Amino acid sequence: MNGFIHQIRRDLSIAWASRLDIGVILLFFVIIVTMFPLAIGPQPEILQPLAVPLLWIAAFLSILAGFDRLFAADLRDGWLDQVALSKLPLFAYVIAKAISHWLVSGLPILLAAPLIGLLLQIDPWVLPSLLIALVIGTASLTLLGVIGASLATGARHGGGLMALLVLPLAVPVLIFGVLASVPETSVLLTPHLKLLGAIMAVLLAIAPPVAAAALGEADDDGGT
Repeated sequence: MNGFIHQIRRDLSIAWASRLDIGVILLFFVIIVTMFPLAIGPQPEILQPLAVPLLWIAAFLSILAGFDRLFAADLRDGWLDQVALSKLPLFAYVIAKAISHWLVSGLPILLAAPLIGLLLQIDPWVLPSLLIALVIGTASLTLLGVIGASLATGARHGGGLMALLVLPLAVPVLIFGVLASVPETSVLLTPHLKLLGAIMAVLLAIAPPVAAAALGEADDDGGT
């Protein structure tokens, strides 16, 4: 547990040292969202039906932008070798990386989402369900990104390979996330939200061992 917490603290301290990257991710999210009304016009009858899907697409692209170097630096500077020789299992290392990445990229998006939603003229009663769905959805997208980043680590054109791996798998998350964000009733726990939670549970079960196995292979190849 001490190694797990230390890994999260290490990643957060590195992220804070390069906090300009966090600002870039948030700015990228805001730019995608704000340019959309400029393209189609600010008319509520046009903007409101597209506002929630736009938020989800912007959140996904913003989170995906930082995954291409999630494990690359640790592999390059030998930190992954030290983790492999320590008492911290690789799957626990992967979970720690996922948590720290979500705190750096997903949490700022969640904090900005209510204000951006109001700017897009989303009804205030939709915001609670939107935020709950975004919490589960961004966590699921983070786990998908962890899988893609681990499989692409050490490969040429790893960013493009990761995008090809993650984009098709992210479609169900985006579909159920959008549907769960705009419930037809006042009940927050809708079937779409349950399906979104089930996707996250499945990803939480398979992402750490898959990523750990891929990183183990990449570490062996890097050491030979």
